[in-house]
Amino acid sequence: MELRPATAADLPFLIEMLLEACNWDGTPWYDEVKVRADENAWRYLADWPRATDFGVVAEADGVPAGAAWARLVRGYGYVADDVPELTLGVSPAHRRQGVARAVLSELIAQARAASYKRLSLSVDPDNPARTLYESLGFLKVGVVGTSDTMVLDL
Repeated sequence: MELRPATAADLPFLIEMLLEACNWDGTPWYDEVKVRADENAWRYLADWPRATDFGVVAEADGVPAGAAWARLVRGYGYVADDVPELTLGVSPAHRRQGVARAVLSELIAQARAASYKRLSLSVDPDNPARTLYESLGFLKVGVVGTSDTMVLDL
């Protein structure tokens, strides 16, 4: 697996990964048309990349396998204007192969390099990714709707 920075050319793949994140339990809540039409969902990729956006794409045998990215946004995991909120998705064919941990670890390194003090996210309490977040030090700081807001102090 190779990791590389996410670029503007990755937008189609990031949309796929946003859909994986939105539809994490297999329920097809969103497709691309619906995610683009929903301001609350599309804010995670609108005008990608903005000057303060950063992210990473994992490739397996030259094929995108997963991605994590962060941006300053008032999203579901919002905690403060200076705390980027992250989004993470892994293609179904590449799950349980360390892709999520790899892209998230690299995203954390990018956040530190950019001198951010914290990262946030929103996760459903039943989402298996929550275990990964906790293993990397994210702590629950609140609840929005049915999802937990978690923060990692960098």
